[in-house]
Amino acid sequence: MSEIMFEVMAPASTISANFEQVKEQLAEEMSQYEGIVFTEDSKAAGKKKVAELRKTKKDIDDRRKEVKKQWMAPYNAFDEQVKELLALVDKPINYINSQVEAFEQKRLKEREAEIQAIYQEEIGDLAEFLPLYRVRNEKWGNASTSAKAIRNEMQAAIASARAGKTAIEAMQSDAVPNALRKFQTTLNLADALAYINQYEAQRAEMQKREEERRQKEEERRHQAEIERVRHEERQRVEDEKRIRKEAEAAAIKQVTTVDEARASELTLPDSHTAVYTVVGTDEELRELEMAMISLGLYYERKDA
Repeated sequence: MSEIMFEVMAPASTISANFEQVKEQLAEEMSQYEGIVFTEDSKAAGKKKVAELRKTKKDIDDRRKEVKKQWMAPYNAFDEQVKELLALVDKPINYINSQVEAFEQKRLKEREAEIQAIYQEEIGDLAEFLPLYRVRNEKWGNASTSAKAIRNEMQAAIASARAGKTAIEAMQSDAVPNALRKFQTTLNLADALAYINQYEAQRAEMQKREEERRQKEEERRHQAEIERVRHEERQRVEDEKRIRKEAEAAAIKQVTTVDEARASELTLPDSHTAVYTVVGTDEELRELEMAMISLGLYYERKDA
């Protein structure tokens, strides 16, 4: 195709007008209205003057529009002719481009099928965990990217995801399911592991607080049990003192009664005095004494 040279000659023209003369006239004319004050009697004259000034303004602007129209006339004609030329060029452009786009769409479709095939070959048992869109790279659709490069990148991404998933599953934590979902979304292993570590730290802190609470509760119950035992021991000692006093009083009363009976020479059953050596705990000796008292036996205790 021969080179087409579009040559244009634009006229170097200027628009001239008596700007300075009109500017001076307007300045002199307009100065007389600065600070002017109209009254009720002169408002009609004010309205008339405003109408005159608006007419002057319109005359100037109408002349501007007329000049613009005259000035733009050759350009508008030129613009219409240029558009005809552009339309002639656009026709083959659109025709060729439609075919190129069809070729590109066909190529992209074939590349997509190629990517899908590579994915199916490489994904293994991670298909559910790692769908294709999670590892897809937009540049894979470029014609300059080879199938080998796509496979290498996909293998690296799948291997990284597999290693991360294995590392997370190896963590002995209740947070593993949530961490896996987080990793599945972001493929950021550091964030997923940080989530587990944070969860475990919070869990350990909660367990520590619960253990401290349990220990305090156990200590409270222990102290309460000690107080209960102490109270029961004090009550037992008091009861033993009371019983001993009652037994001693009963023994004294029995001796007094025996002495009185002897004094009155009453006939009593034969009685014998016997000495026993008894070995036992304080509790057992107290029970023995209570038994003798209940049998009405008189005894004297001499501790060895």
